Amino acid sequence: MSEETKIDRQSYVDKGLVAMFLRMSPEERLQANDNAFRTIQELRDAYRRQKAKERKPR
Repeated sequence: MSEETKIDRQSYVDKGLVAMFLRMSPEERLQANDNAFRTIQELRDAYRRQKAKERKPR
């Protein structure tokens, strides 16, 4: 692979966030994951409801 085609795959890590999760117990990490999952589901559901509402003929 030539120098021109190489892709810079540097990773940027939020070290503060990593440290925060490492201070948590496994149970607390699972709870944080569950909370994030529920939030994502709620946002997806709200988005789908909004899209369905926009498609309804008036």
